[in-house]
This record gives sequence, structure tokens and C-alpha cells, in this order.
Amino acid sequence: MNKALFKYFATVLIITLLFSSSVSMVILSDQMMQTTRKDMYYTVKLVENQIDYQKPLDNQVEKLNDLAYTKDTRLTIIDKDGNVLADSDKEGIQENHSGRSEFKEALSDQFGYATRYSSTVKKNMMYVAYYHRGYVVRIAIPYNGIFDNIGPLLEPLFISAALSLCVALALSYRFSRTLTKPLEEISEEVSKINDNRYLSFDHYQYDEFNVIATKLKEQADTIRKTLKTLKNERLKINSILDKMNEGFVLLDTNYEILMVNKKAKQLFSDRMEVNQPIQDFIFDHQIIDQLENIGVEPKIVTLKKDEEVYDCHLAKVEYGVTLLFVNITDSVNATKMRQEFFSNVSHELKTPIALIQGYAEGLKEGITDDPESMGFYCDVIMDEANKMNTMVKRLLTLNQIEFGNDEPDMERFNINELIASVVDANAIRAGQKNMSIVFDNRNEQNFVWADEYKTEEVLTNYISNALNHCDGKQAIEVRTSKSEDGATLTVTVYNSGRNIAEEDLERIWEKFYKTDKARTREYGGNGIGLSIVKAIMESMGQEYGVRNVSDGVEFWFTLDCKS
Repeated sequence: MNKALFKYFATVLIITLLFSSSVSMVILSDQMMQTTRKDMYYTVKLVENQIDYQKPLDNQVEKLNDLAYTKDTRLTIIDKDGNVLADSDKEGIQENHSGRSEFKEALSDQFGYATRYSSTVKKNMMYVAYYHRGYVVRIAIPYNGIFDNIGPLLEPLFISAALSLCVALALSYRFSRTLTKPLEEISEEVSKINDNRYLSFDHYQYDEFNVIATKLKEQADTIRKTLKTLKNERLKINSILDKMNEGFVLLDTNYEILMVNKKAKQLFSDRMEVNQPIQDFIFDHQIIDQLENIGVEPKIVTLKKDEEVYDCHLAKVEYGVTLLFVNITDSVNATKMRQEFFSNVSHELKTPIALIQGYAEGLKEGITDDPESMGFYCDVIMDEANKMNTMVKRLLTLNQIEFGNDEPDMERFNINELIASVVDANAIRAGQKNMSIVFDNRNEQNFVWADEYKTEEVLTNYISNALNHCDGKQAIEVRTSKSEDGATLTVTVYNSGRNIAEEDLERIWEKFYKTDKARTREYGGNGIGLSIVKAIMESMGQEYGVRNVSDGVEFWFTLDCKS
């Protein structure tokens, strides 16, 4: 700022100095011209007194011309009729001068003056004429106006101007410093506002600066308090917003971000910051269209993001528009699951109901009188009714576990003893299918912490599943193993036969999902057993799974060990 102010002062001073010097030169030149004219008056009068009109004038002109003003002076003697009697410039003798202004003025006022271009000498000339004793004596010198006198004036004017300029520049610099230094100090102090520091000003030479400093200090104190309040409020708001499970974005009227929480950044970009256009991060055309046409009524746009479904609630507010992203994935999935559930239940019940209805109608209509056939009809009805009853019971069990209505009853028990009991309970069924269930660790004692009844149900479902899918060497094995630290125990149920397709490995835990529908129908399965396993293990906070091995399939689950 000091340089700019100094340049300004210097420019003004130089222009002023140039102007004043020019005016001074004109004035001085004019004064010198007036002095020259007076000198010429004295000269022409002196010359006229030396003339003897009784003697030849040509010789006198040549001698008297030496007394003239300068060596370039032209001396002319004219009679009162304007006839040139003698002239130092011989070419002008024949020309009548009665019409010349200086001649006429001299005849009337004794002295005459004029400046004009001389066609005789081809120069601008200054003329002074003197009328005395019946004759006009005139002298003339070359004259170019003020420029004739500029030369002598230039050097002293230049020296004085240079000295004046130096003094003026020094004073300007000093004066500019007296203005800029306080401003620099004030500016430096004001910069402390960014660091939330207090301002401190000196007492300045000019009261105007003191007034400014006082006002700035008051404003700084107000700003600091306001910023502190705003910061605290912003921290509170940001803390609340960041704890929200919903994504939140506040936009101004130009659709630039004013506020954004962590959830919104997670959904779209970590680079989302204030003062950035929302179009750089959200590319859903439905949201952008609603933004551009937002009215008083709130709008809702559904979008899918990272395999999750969100409702974007758009609402117009005083400062712009709010966007609230609500995760509705669970609701959508629940609706989908309900639809699938009712569809699967209807499908599973349709066949047994149809069989029961068909055979019951046959009995009612007396389609056969054969007691054996009638007994077969009744057996089918009872078998299908039992399947329906079993499925309903399993669904009720699964529903209670999933909705937390059947909390696990945790206790300490010997898992090996439980496995042996379940294996023995299924031995007859295995023998009927020419299969064997092997459990070599029945005499060991491994105590675990779990719900014994639900653990038994998991084992029963695993072994039942193995009996229904066992092929090849017709072997089923149950094994137990502890982790290296002894904290957990893994129970594995193996059955020989075909591997489960890779695309089915994750879906077999879904309700009503069947990898081989024909085989499942053959043994009366309904795809609920493994869903019950999933629900039980998750309710106890344990792991479970399935893996393909070279000659079969292994189902497994873990339990916490208790010594």
C-alpha cells in the first residue's frame, strides 16, 4: 500500500511540477519579451539621436547598425510617407512601409510595435519604430515567440525542478509512510481475527486512525464472540447430524452444499464439502429433476445404493432444500420376505391339501368298498396331514426364534453325550436306508455353554439332512474338535454323496429354498430345517456353515467351551 500511495503522490507532484514549470516558463518568457521590447525602445531612440539627416543615410545606417540591439538587428529609416530612405538590408529599400502597423502607430504615438513574418528576410521579426524630427527610425530583430527565451530558462528551471522534485518526493514518501504505517499495523492486527486472538492497537498521530482502531477492536470482540457461539452451535448440530443413521444434506438456493453429515458422505463421497454443487456427487436423474422442480410439497425419491434401498425425502426450506436419505432396505426386504413366505407356504400347503381333499372326496363318494383301499386312502390323508402339521410347527418355532420370543436357555452340558443320544435316536432310520452314522468320540467329555434343547434341534436337522442326501458309500460321520486355545468347540456332520452347487451354498439357509426339488419332495422336505439352524445359531451368537469336500458335504457349527 505504501508503494501505491507513494506512486500516487509522486505522479501528482510530477504532473503539478511539470504544469507549474511550463506556466513559469511562459510567464518568464513573456516578461523577457517585454524587457526586450523596452530595450529596443531605448536602442531605437539612441540610434535616432545619432542620425544626421543632412548627410547620406546609407553610410550612417551601416555604422549605426553596430549600435543596434543584436548583430541580427535590421535598421530602417523611413520618411513620414512610408518611403524607405535607408535599410541595413538592401533588399527592403524600394518597398513602401506606410501600411505597416508599427509605422502607423509610431506616427500617431511616437513609438510603434509589431511582430510578424518578414517576406524580405524570410523570418518572424519583432519591430520597434520611433518617430522624431519628421522621420521614422525602425529596428527589427528575429523573433520566434516564447521559444526564443526558453533556452536560457531551461537549465535553471530544470535544476530548480529537479531539486523541488527530490524534496517533494522525500516529503511525499514521508507523508505516505505516516498514512500507510498505521494502516499496515491495523491490517496486521486485524489478521489476528482469523486466529481468534485479541487485538491491540497503539496510539496514532492522526485521531482518525485511533477512531478506526477502536471501532475495529470493538467489532473484532463482537466477531470473536459470535464466531465462538456459531462454532459451538455448529459443533452441536454436526454432532447430532453425524450420529444420525440417515444421510442429511442441506443445500442453498443454488444447490450448493451448506451442511452434510457422515452418513451422506459414506453414501456418495468422502469429498463432499460445503460450497460444492450437489450435482458433482449425486447423479440420480430423479433427484436432480425433483431439485430443479421442487415446490412447497415434499417429494420422495427411491434409489438403490450399494445393494441397499433408500428413500430420499426432498423438502424446501427457508435457505434452500434439505435431502434426507432413509434406509428402507429392511422394510423392503421384510416386504419381499413376507411375499415370498406366503407364496412358499401356499405352495407347500397346496399339494398336501389337494391330496387330502382328493382322497377325502373319494372316500365320501364311495369310490371303493375295498377295506384295504380305504385304509390306503386314510393313510395318505393322515400322512399329508402330519406333513402339514410338522411344517406348521417348524414355522412357528422359526418365527419365535427370529422375532426373539424364544430366547436361548444357556447352560453347561456335555456335548458328546448329547451327540451320542441324537445319533442313537436316528440309528433305526439310518439302518432302514442301509446307512451308518459314526461317532467315535461318544466316551469323551466336552462341556459347552449353550441351549441344550436348541443344540439338539440343530444336530437333529443336520443328521436328518445327511440321511436324506447321503449317496455313494452311504456314510455319515459326526466329529468334534476344539480350537487351539480351547475356547470353542466345532461339531461337524459329514455325509457322502454329491457336492452342493456353488451358487446354492449361501442360499440353502433361506426358508423354503431347495437345491433338488424332486428329491426334497420325495422325502417330504419343505426347506425349513436349515433356516431353523440359522436362526438358532445366530440367537446364541455362534458360527455355522457348510463346505464341500472331495466325496461329500460337511455341515458344522461352533459352541463356547466351559471347563
